[in-house]
Amino acid sequence: MREFSGDDDGYARWIAGNPSGYVLNVRRNPGASYVVLHRASCQTIARPRDAGAYTGRGYRKVASGSVDDLRRYTCSLGRADGSFSAACGHCDPLGG
Repeated sequence: MREFSGDDDGYARWIAGNPSGYVLNVRRNPGASYVVLHRASCQTIARPRDAGAYTGRGYRKVASGSVDDLRRYTCSLGRADGSFSAACGHCDPLGG
């Protein structure tokens, strides 16, 4: 598992090298209310944007090859059941 804060370049390298991985979008000051799961290949979190769009401006990313790793991470944010506040409707990370 890897966290990216203020490092869009490192984040872009990770998603390029781990297209079958998963990414949590969380606020810079994370909490249980906003923990959104995506596939690393999801265009809502992977297409090129302005600098700081992904791991700056109040957000950061937590990336892993395993949904279970990210569930454990959500527990550390206060989501005792390891759930996510949402799963992306575009990439359906928990589906098929």
